[in-house]
This record gives sequence, C-alpha cells and structure tokens, in this order.
Amino acid sequence: MSQWRIIFSEDFSKETRMRLRRDGFAAVEIAEGVARLCTGPSEALYYSNAEIADGEFDDLPWEPPVALEARARMTGLHYGSMGIGFWNHSMILGVSNPVWFIYLKARGRYPLQGFFAQSGTYFSPIDSWGNLKLWKLVSTIAKPLAPINIVSTKPSIPGIDLTEWHTYKVEYLGDNARFTIDGKQVATLPAKPAKTRADAWIDNAVFLPGRDPGRVYRHVTQEIREKTCLLIDWIKIYKPE
Repeated sequence: MSQWRIIFSEDFSKETRMRLRRDGFAAVEIAEGVARLCTGPSEALYYSNAEIADGEFDDLPWEPPVALEARARMTGLHYGSMGIGFWNHSMILGVSNPVWFIYLKARGRYPLQGFFAQSGTYFSPIDSWGNLKLWKLVSTIAKPLAPINIVSTKPSIPGIDLTEWHTYKVEYLGDNARFTIDGKQVATLPAKPAKTRADAWIDNAVFLPGRDPGRVYRHVTQEIREKTCLLIDWIKIYKPE
C-alpha cells in the first residue's frame, strides 16, 4: 500500500481517548506527553498487565487494509511479554488473530525467546536469544506439540536496543502484513482479514496453548523483581488514500 492517510492520532498531550487496563501489580500513567505502561514487581503466581487499546470484544473499530505506527521504548528488559500492533481481543485457539510486534522472555524452556513480528501463528525474529533452529524443526515435524510457524531463524536486527526510542509500523493489508522499524522493513508475513483493534501492553507472562475445555492460550506468569515500563510517545492509525 503506497499511500496512507492518518485517521486517528494520539500524542498523549492530555488524558487519552484510548482505553486503559490494569491487572495485578501494574499501572498506566499519562504524563508529559507520554503513556507509561508499567508492571511489577510481580510475584510469579499472579498475572500483572498494563495495557492500552481502542476497542473491546464488541467494539473492534478497524478492518484491513489498516496501518498502525507508534514511537516507543522499554525502560529495561524483563521476564514476560510486551507488544504493539493489532489484535482481535480473543485468546481462543484458532480465533486469536494478533498482527503485532511482540517481545517474549521466560526463565524456563520456551520456544520464542526474543523480539518478533507476529501474524497469527507466524513468527519472524527481529532479535532472538533462543534456539530457533531447534524449535523450527519441532514445529515442522510435530505441529500439534508446537502450533507455531517460525518463518525464519535469522534475526532481521540482531542486538536491537529496545530501551532506545524506535518507530514501529504494522501494515495489516488483509492477506499479508508488513512490519517496519525506523523505516526499515523487518518482516512480511501471511495474514487473514478480521476486525481488530490497536493494542499495546506489557505484562509478566508468556503464552502457551491451553489443553483444557476453554481451548485458550494460557498465561505462564513470571516473577518480576523490578518495575519495567513500556513508554509510548505517540500512536497513529492509517487507512489508504
């Protein structure tokens, strides 16, 4: 999509129009033109989450083609997840449709240790500190055990400093999604069209498929010893000209 026009812009210069969510040991603060999404210190057995979004279950305002751009940084690396992009507000297996940048870090064995572009079950590494070659092999030959699609084992920006300010952009085009950081394209992934919302969060959990009647991605919570924040300078939503 060559031409986009801004249809929504949030610079956090005053109280935000977006919806705030806090779970457990977390806080969302809007001050001095920046949204501060913070979590921790958090005990490992409890879910803590700070989140900002522009939709709910019955209020998903966007459909592809649509793009999101945000300027953001983390205050430090932590155990859990962080992300910015689009999501259809469902954790049900086969229904959940994230199209976003996602950071994941766990203490134990976990296939997706790193910072990724994700669309549905497709992951492309931007930076990685896990054994992606092993998990790509596992996901290829044992799909029920690892229902993920690792499209590459080569990070696009190895060593990226997530504590520095970067501009993240997700172009959700319908049957594919493009991801850029500071104007550099880092991934193009398959996608499926669906209603969606803009979403950004930081929490103390990574996610695994549930083996229960709810058939959902379950939180695998991590202990956080110090508070960590996701700072967002601005968010913009685009539609085609």
